[in-house]
Amino acid sequence: MRPFRLPLLILILLQAPSAFAVSGFSNESQLAVYSHGFKVGEISSRYIRREEAGEELLLYTSHTRINAGFLVTSYTLEGDEEARIGPEGTRSYRKEWRENGERHLVDGVFDAGVFRCVSSGAGGTRRTFTFPRESYDFTTMDCPELRIRGEGELLTVRLLDLETCEVVTRSYRWVRTERLTVNGATELFRVVEFHDKNKGGTRWIAPDKVGVRIARQDGTSRKGGYSVRAMDHVR
Repeated sequence: MRPFRLPLLILILLQAPSAFAVSGFSNESQLAVYSHGFKVGEISSRYIRREEAGEELLLYTSHTRINAGFLVTSYTLEGDEEARIGPEGTRSYRKEWRENGERHLVDGVFDAGVFRCVSSGAGGTRRTFTFPRESYDFTTMDCPELRIRGEGELLTVRLLDLETCEVVTRSYRWVRTERLTVNGATELFRVVEFHDKNKGGTRWIAPDKVGVRIARQDGTSRKGGYSVRAMDHVR
């Protein structure tokens, strides 16, 4: 059996902002994570729109807990993530997690036209990355797939991947629309495929007045595959 490892990008894909709406709205989600058909963990997330110093901001937080024990391998992950997003894009981002006992941290802030990320990992390694705003179109917190206007349309962007601290070329395609029932409510979800040099997958999403909700996500990367399903959602 191939060792299981949850791609950490899932932490920043499950919830992300859309166009800004009325201040004060919030959204909470609870999602189950599966590998090889078994539930191995949960992700809880919350984001709220509020006004700070006369500006409309989106504040996002999430907590992930994974404990996958199989016959020949095991994997643990626990982490927290937070971000502040303004109308122009991501302003700050922080993700701290412990993976199989090793602590990792990504801390990023946008200032004076540059997004600066500091990444700390196993063995005390520490690296700093700088990205001028003109070098990328969106970050992974900005949910660029919501810019797709209709089924069949392809969108290709320069994406600042906050997991790997690099700019990648990512393509999105709205392949179809499906009617799904989540928590007793049946509604239409966009089925969007995404792909870059590191990973790919399919998401079932629906925009709402706060951001975007996810009913399902299936994905793969160089480190393995995963599947996520909505468990509970509070509007």
